Amino acid sequence: MEQDTATIVAIVSVIVGALGFIFGVFTHFSTRKVAKLTYQVSQLSDFDVPPTFLQDLPRAPIAITVTSRGNKGTENIILNLAAISDIEEFDVSPKGTRVNIEGTSLSLSTDRLNPSQQIKLFLRCSGSLWDNQIEEFNLSHSEGAGQNERGISNLVFNLAGLEIEYDLQKLRPYVNRIGPLRLRSSE
Repeated sequence: MEQDTATIVAIVSVIVGALGFIFGVFTHFSTRKVAKLTYQVSQLSDFDVPPTFLQDLPRAPIAITVTSRGNKGTENIILNLAAISDIEEFDVSPKGTRVNIEGTSLSLSTDRLNPSQQIKLFLRCSGSLWDNQIEEFNLSHSEGAGQNERGISNLVFNLAGLEIEYDLQKLRPYVNRIGPLRLRSSE
């Protein structure tokens, strides 16, 4: 009887200790502050619009949206863009954003974006409306490079050896790995 009581106390102690450890790991990572910056570039060449629909437009429009996605502010944002044709006109919001244009080159900088705040940049380039006008695009901030929103297709979560992947295109979760065992092959 004493042996059974000691075993039960030991098992309960291990379970309480494990729950405390898991709670500690969860609170550590759930309260971590992360700065993340994403961008999206849209132009008429992305939509395969027939040239007959575009014959009345004199210049190629480009829309760029930069969004702060983290849970802390993003600092020292720098965007460099090289276009194929000359940049003739631009509009940016918020208005305090510094923009410098020299022919086909554009540089944009701002000191800080708060979480979920955006920079919207609209350009008009001379040249073909149905061709891609962007030759080079770089976006960076104090903690790394910006990510293209179109390139984000999967979210992967890891917790104590359990890897869960969420496919944003199919809107279905998959369990990929439990510890060292891989459950499904990558497509």
